[in-house]
Amino acid sequence: MAMINKLKENVLLVIFLAAATGVTAGICGAVISQVYLLSDYSSPYFNQDVNLTDLNANNRSNLVIRDPKTVVVNQDLKVSETINSLSSSLVKIYKIIIPKVGAASSSPEYYPLDKPLFMGLVITSDGWIMSSLPLEFKDAFSTADYVALTSDRKIYKIDKISILKNLPGDVIFYHLASASNLAVRKIVDRSELSLGQSLIVIDNFNNVWPTTLSSFKKTPAVLNSDSLNARLSLANNSEAVQKNSFVFNLSGDLTAVISASQEIVPAFTYASYWQSFWKNESTLRPTLGVNYLDLSLVRIPSLNLDKGALIYPGIDKVAVMKNSPAYLAGLMSGDIITWVDNQEINSTNDLADLITKYKPGDKIGLTYMRDGQEGEFDIKLGELK
Repeated sequence: MAMINKLKENVLLVIFLAAATGVTAGICGAVISQVYLLSDYSSPYFNQDVNLTDLNANNRSNLVIRDPKTVVVNQDLKVSETINSLSSSLVKIYKIIIPKVGAASSSPEYYPLDKPLFMGLVITSDGWIMSSLPLEFKDAFSTADYVALTSDRKIYKIDKISILKNLPGDVIFYHLASASNLAVRKIVDRSELSLGQSLIVIDNFNNVWPTTLSSFKKTPAVLNSDSLNARLSLANNSEAVQKNSFVFNLSGDLTAVISASQEIVPAFTYASYWQSFWKNESTLRPTLGVNYLDLSLVRIPSLNLDKGALIYPGIDKVAVMKNSPAYLAGLMSGDIITWVDNQEINSTNDLADLITKYKPGDKIGLTYMRDGQEGEFDIKLGELK
């Protein structure tokens, strides 16, 4: 009997030790797996608190959140980072201060850093600047009377003003003398715009408004291949839209310019002007020479089409401008332009948007429909005077 009891005790001890060892091994295995093998599945995932800003770093773009208890997107941090990154690309414009001979050193004149007359955006590293000019400076802005201050408080004289006039958004271009290595921002392309997109409006270094893109529109109904008529609308216009300001996306790219009349002009409107300053400081604009209807925006009962550019008479009752590249190539009223090179004309590729990406003298392949038959032209773009 004693032998049997001793045997039972040994069996129970073995079972207990085996159970204890298994539990310990399980705990150690879980810790090792969590720390070394499954680092992507860190504790916040299992607690259902997910830091969405870490998804790209962990390459977990296919994450699906099921029955989440808390999801927090810290957008204000991203906005703050964007604003800080923009400071090196923005300049402040002031009336020039000329030190007076014999003036008392105890009361010198100064530039109030928080109250510039208006703001400018760097467009080339060697000093070309773009501003939406307030109405009171439209005929008074000159190289001799104003200076620019950069974020590092350096004062630059203005030595050149572009001859371009009457640009949409009340925009002017001017140059800072002896500037170099300035930070340049990217222009947002039409394809990068989407409704509901988060944006920020900056009209002063101390005034910033978060907003979203609420609409994309074109005016007038009959468009011109040589003029960009696209305009934007922002949410909460009464608060967010300010005069003579810039609109950026959260990557710090220029999205739009707001004029003195609060007209919101998309930045890609200025792409051809901007690029010309990189090369020879002269602005050459291409011309095709047609008026048209965007078939993605209108419904014509006789045409079962929802894309393309229908050549159509404008307010001047002209569809194809005389002696224009389109006229010389043989395009006619009623033709439907469907492709420019390898880019289809549709709701995201407008004819005028595509033409502005070229330079005068460039040859483009243009596909069109006439009476149900497809044709092609090679057209050499002219220079818009």
